[in-house]
Amino acid sequence: MATVGVIGSVWLSACTKERFSGAGGLTGGESTFNVSLQAGRFVGASSAGGALEERNHDPSSLSSPTSTRVIPATGMHEDRMENIWVVQFDASGGCVRSTYYASYDPDNFPVTLSNGTNQTVAFVANTFDADLFAGCTESWERFRALTRTVSEATIHTGTGAGDRYLPISGIYRGDITAAGLPAAVQMKRAVAKVRVTWSVDLATAGDRFVPTGLRLCQAATTQSYLEPGASFSGGGGGVAAELYPTAAAGNFAPYDVMDNPGAAGSATWYVAENLRGTGSGTTAFDKNEATAAVGQGAFCTYVDLQGTYTFAGGETVELSYKFYLGGDVAADYNVRRNNFYDLTVRIVGANAADTRISVTSADGTWGVDVEGTGSTTGDVKFD
Repeated sequence: MATVGVIGSVWLSACTKERFSGAGGLTGGESTFNVSLQAGRFVGASSAGGALEERNHDPSSLSSPTSTRVIPATGMHEDRMENIWVVQFDASGGCVRSTYYASYDPDNFPVTLSNGTNQTVAFVANTFDADLFAGCTESWERFRALTRTVSEATIHTGTGAGDRYLPISGIYRGDITAAGLPAAVQMKRAVAKVRVTWSVDLATAGDRFVPTGLRLCQAATTQSYLEPGASFSGGGGGVAAELYPTAAAGNFAPYDVMDNPGAAGSATWYVAENLRGTGSGTTAFDKNEATAAVGQGAFCTYVDLQGTYTFAGGETVELSYKFYLGGDVAADYNVRRNNFYDLTVRIVGANAADTRISVTSADGTWGVDVEGTGSTTGDVKFD
């Protein structure tokens, strides 16, 4: 079950703190009005919700997937918000009120807030827990530091195996008046979506590669409800400058291995954001654990395709093709919430992989690091 760190005084759901007029920008009284929450889609997804636009991709060069794995297999609602926590902070960062709304109607969502200037309001959807923030702390900084522990099986929320949701959050900063909020609140999923499609198309006659395992590795096990770097006075939260989560072995774990995935197929996962900064690589050939930011290589999220490679002459080696996720093909190792990372891989040799990147923004591309017990010199091919 998810856990929440709690420090300080206790809040009650729908509790309003007594503050004198003018404190923290409060002007007295409260207002109830409809709030519009807009989750949109994962960044990188096409407007039609189908496959991403594929760059430099010749579909005829790849075999059709023969196996498909999606976690979870059924019941995932990527876009829906079923319940909402609304937590308001005044201009000084003190809590004004916290309210749990057990249901959410996107066309009619009346919210009551305290009137005031320079207020900050956090909206957290799909917790399915009316007590989650009832014992929360009284300052904005402590609230934004709250996390939940996740795994491949608990990255989503919900009430049953066939009814799964993603934590989604957004922040409004500005004045609260009877007129309501001047704009819709932009919401972000607290996860990234990763899809890898692979195939084997060896260049040397007589060679053979049999995939034996596919795995998402170094997935973050600590998930923040709010976007890391969502500072109290920073405008819109923006991009976190700090690494997140803390670089400690207990904060990362691999997902379950997909055994014998086949010569071609696809797999899709949801994963908590993992911000590991920028490394020293300058080309796609440089992107690996060694060229990550100092001290961060062991904590970067990557896709690992393992298998047995048999050369035409009969020699057999075990190989591991590693594809590091990040914001560019050479040096960025940040996996950000609400982004869709779509990777196509064609294995063309014992030490070469042709990777095709499918993105419509600069939020997700990969490099490749090939490791094995045999010779691993040579080029890694990128088109």
